[in-house]
Amino acid sequence: MAEYKESGPQPEKPIKEPRIEEQEELKLSELLILASMWMLFGFMLWFYLSAFHGAPARMAADAVLSHLLGSDFHRIIVEPNQHFLFQVETQIQFTFRDGTTEALGFVVNPLVYSYGLPLLFGLVMGSDVSWLRKGVIMLIGYSTITLVQIWGVVFQSLKMLAFNFGAQTHDVVVAHGINDSTIALGYQLGTLIFPALAPIFVWVLTNRPLVEQFVGWGADQLRKEP
Repeated sequence: MAEYKESGPQPEKPIKEPRIEEQEELKLSELLILASMWMLFGFMLWFYLSAFHGAPARMAADAVLSHLLGSDFHRIIVEPNQHFLFQVETQIQFTFRDGTTEALGFVVNPLVYSYGLPLLFGLVMGSDVSWLRKGVIMLIGYSTITLVQIWGVVFQSLKMLAFNFGAQTHDVVVAHGINDSTIALGYQLGTLIFPALAPIFVWVLTNRPLVEQFVGWGADQLRKEP
């Protein structure tokens, strides 16, 4: 007996979806290219405008050192011949090798602690977000990196006073209740850790959907049971 086969529209064959990985890889490579191009421009702005964007860090570091060292500290000014440097002036009388005794002063390079600013600028400008959001992210990033710069300038100044000029200045720092271990830890964090992590930290937190797209999963997937 012949079997009856129902005639009718056949189910459509599933359409093969494009590979998400390839799309994400292309977008990530595009972001890196754009970020690199914007970063070059950002480094030029960062260097030539350093006296302006570094002014809040200079004034804040001045206030912190004045609080920590009291009357032994004088001020932080822009180095007259190289405006991207800070000149730290103290009231500590220091005897130099030629036998003269004067108030000690030294130079600090604040750009060592703010190089994350052009890096963040490149990532933000290369991201596919609105101009308003880019401005907000840069404002958050500038505030964060300024805090890193303040930390770095303060602890480099303390490090130089404690370790670079001998027992004469070391005793002054210790007399204000600042021990060597605190200075060493603060200096290492401010030089090696904070400047490198700050721009990445800000960009990842302010671009979470984009980061999840590149990684390939969202945070809600972590809550799913296996």
